[in-house]
Amino acid sequence: MSLRSKNELECLATRLREEMHVTTKDPVRIHQILKEKNILTWFRKLDDNFSGMAIRIQAGGSSRYFMLINTAQSYAKQRFTACHELYHLLYQEQFTVSQNNAGLFNKKETEEYNADLFASYLLLPEMGLKELTPDKEQSRNKITLATLLKIEQNFGCSRSALLMRLKGLGWITDEVFARYQKDVRKSAIEYGYSTRLYEPTYQTELVGDYNLKARALYDAGLISQAKYFSLLADMGLDFSKELGDGEE
Repeated sequence: MSLRSKNELECLATRLREEMHVTTKDPVRIHQILKEKNILTWFRKLDDNFSGMAIRIQAGGSSRYFMLINTAQSYAKQRFTACHELYHLLYQEQFTVSQNNAGLFNKKETEEYNADLFASYLLLPEMGLKELTPDKEQSRNKITLATLLKIEQNFGCSRSALLMRLKGLGWITDEVFARYQKDVRKSAIEYGYSTRLYEPTYQTELVGDYNLKARALYDAGLISQAKYFSLLADMGLDFSKELGDGEE
């Protein structure tokens, strides 16, 4: 395992955006990628110090993908984590499993750092940043709070992810980074934006065909109804009581 070049990671992110037909100015659609790449993904509430995990299983010459995202973290962090895990699943060589807190940008953990950079490039393409930022604000330390809010709301990213990206581009220094990292939610309210990005969703959602596969086993008589409901309940889907009451 070694650090990949920033150009290589940016090219991978750009290629994935193009494959999904997402322009440089539009937010990447996480659910679209998960469905297109057949990544079974479970969004659910977990301990707050854990952002997510990914598993890749090689079977019969093909790969199967699984992702878990913690919805006890902010919606923006969930999006970053999903992009981070996409790197592990789709691009990391000899990958099997990762369980981490995305967004630390720790160079000592090479593949985690690669995944963080990839997520940053996928969420925040340089061309899109330039399109949304006035020319006069693209000089060092000239970007305004109003522009930061417009960008993070447009791309669906956290303030910290945006500031890390801008710092990497040389647009801001550590001093400006620290200044804009404070009172994020408050600033969004003051400028009339929704605070949804900065808050947990606590939702339970399954993206993929797990439920269809479970139903196929039940319809084929390979598992009992109790086992079928058990499989759904394992993924936070409990319909046994509703179905037991009969149709309305």
